[in-house]
Amino acid sequence: MVGKVLITGAAGFIGKRLTARLLAEGVEVRCLIRRATTLPEGATTVYGDLLQPDTLPAALSGIDTAYYLVHAMGGTGQALKNGIVRRP
Repeated sequence: MVGKVLITGAAGFIGKRLTARLLAEGVEVRCLIRRATTLPEGATTVYGDLLQPDTLPAALSGIDTAYYLVHAMGGTGQALKNGIVRRP
């Protein structure tokens, strides 16, 4: 068993399918989302934003495995502004 799973990007094409598959296998799945969306029945949701670190502890609490499926987070400019990434 993989334990409790967190999926970021769960509202996307791959994220929804991974969520449904894990749930079908009996895995407890939590989805980090920024806004309301339709997810497979049985998934729990937590609202947060990867560019706002203070929203992440609730999402990560008790998680054993995380799948990072986010393809865009507001662009590099926003990440630079928030200190998430730095220029080389």
